[in-house]
Amino acid sequence: MIAVAIYAAKGGQSLIDEDRRIVTQPICGGKVGILSKSELSAVKKSIAGAMRYIKSYKGPSRIWFSYQNSLSEGCSRLAKILSGLPVSEQTAEIIISILLRLDDKLCRGGVDDSDGTVGGFIEETVCILQDYVKLSKDCIKSFESLKGKETCFGWEDSLLKILEME
Repeated sequence: MIAVAIYAAKGGQSLIDEDRRIVTQPICGGKVGILSKSELSAVKKSIAGAMRYIKSYKGPSRIWFSYQNSLSEGCSRLAKILSGLPVSEQTAEIIISILLRLDDKLCRGGVDDSDGTVGGFIEETVCILQDYVKLSKDCIKSFESLKGKETCFGWEDSLLKILEME
């Protein structure tokens, strides 16, 4: 049944290598550049779609594992999106926005991340921003928005240190 569903979703076309690749953690794409308006809009839509998987937990313990799978799916989708972004101040701002939204979901949004899926994703994403700075110093400007913000786990501290050193 799964094969038929994939076949239908792809319109009868074969899967390309990109479709078969599973992205579990975000990586820095390594290319410097900015997104066009249409690309930016598409990225924002896909981010919104991925964020829907990271939701608060409301339910009995019997559905706990499906809830955890939803968190993992959301983080995997975000990882794939972030891994395809070019390095720029524009995309660094998008990533910081995602991190702040995820932090808010963890602290105040009822997301139960007791297995550390979302928290681990946040840490990996902070490492991407550190890689961004190595490729383009302009990305440091995007860290300004973190001044005065207090997050639940202090992930912003390493980015603010980079900002202070400049």
